[in-house]
Amino acid sequence: MKNTQTHVAYGIATGLACIIFALLLQVTGWATKSNAINYVAYVIMLIGLVMNGNAYSKANNANVTYGNIYGSCFKATLIIAIIYLIWGTASLYIFPEMKTKVLEKMATNFEEQNTPEEQAQKVLDMTDKYWWLMVTVGSFLGSIITGAILSLVAAAIPNKKTASNTL
Repeated sequence: MKNTQTHVAYGIATGLACIIFALLLQVTGWATKSNAINYVAYVIMLIGLVMNGNAYSKANNANVTYGNIYGSCFKATLIIAIIYLIWGTASLYIFPEMKTKVLEKMATNFEEQNTPEEQAQKVLDMTDKYWWLMVTVGSFLGSIITGAILSLVAAAIPNKKTASNTL
């Protein structure tokens, strides 16, 4: 039996919600002020994946397994990652000052942590040199890894029919 799929709609909706949040952080300047607020994007992603898992289970009358739901959530994660890749690339052009702000924040953190100047400069130079790669590929891979972990959690939540439920 082929299961009804829900990952496309929820992947797109969740990806867009995460991008809107990231855009708000950039516009307000909070993106470089606080590291903690950036974790809210993970909460948004988890909520979207849980909603996808629940919709997938409901669309298939709970005749699904943990693995089925995980697969649907991971497919949604791949869509989210593609949206992040597009956003990462676009943000390089929309917010060119982001690179300077991030490098300044890194330099300040290195000073506060008493990092040796030579070591700090190497990291700053590498970040400067590979900025484009870090933003695009980093956001893509980061969202896949995070999404895979969050999908494990999201797949455990929806209702599933088991052999004992059908007797």
